[in-house]
Amino acid sequence: MAEPEISIHEDDEGMRNLYPLAAHKEAAADVQGAIDAGIRNKVPGGIGWTDVHMIKPPGTTFADAGLALAAATAALSPLMPRVRRFWSGLLGRNDPLAAQQADAYCFGFDATCFIKLEPKGELVERIWYEARTGDAAHMAVLRKALLAIDALSPALIADYWLDATGPVGEAAFLDVYFKALGDP
Repeated sequence: MAEPEISIHEDDEGMRNLYPLAAHKEAAADVQGAIDAGIRNKVPGGIGWTDVHMIKPPGTTFADAGLALAAATAALSPLMPRVRRFWSGLLGRNDPLAAQQADAYCFGFDATCFIKLEPKGELVERIWYEARTGDAAHMAVLRKALLAIDALSPALIADYWLDATGPVGEAAFLDVYFKALGDP
C-alpha cells in the first residue's frame, strides 16, 4: 500500500496562513493590499487581472516566537494523521519545478483539509493550511488543530481566499470564519 500523499496546485500554497498574533497589523495590511490590488488590477470586462499581488509574510515568524517543532507536532498528532509525502506543483507529476517533500510536517486528511508546518531547525517558521472540504467532521478537527497551535503560541488567521484576518483565540471571529469556510 502506498504511503499517503497530499498533492496541491502551487497557486494554493500559503493562501491560508497562521501567523504569530504579534503580526496582526502587518498581516491585516497585506490582506487589505491584496484586496486593493484585486480591484485595481482587474481587467476591464472582469475576466482576469493585469497584475498579481505577491503575499508579503510578516516580519515576525513562529520561530521568532519560539514555537518548537516537537511541541507543535505533539499538539497536532492526536488530532490529524501526519502525511509525510507532500507535493506542490503546476504541471503535474512531470513538473521539474515542483516542490516534493518525503518527510513533511503536514497533518490532515487530504488536499482539501490539512495544516502544514514549515520547520526552521527545531522550530516552526511558518504555518499554512487548506480548508476546502464539505466534511463537517474534518472542519471541526481543523478548528481544534488551529486552537491547539494557538494554545502553544497565540496566532492569527490571514486568509487570502476569504479576505479575512483575525485572532484564532477570539471565539466570535473563529465562529464567523468557519461559517464562511462552510458557505459555498
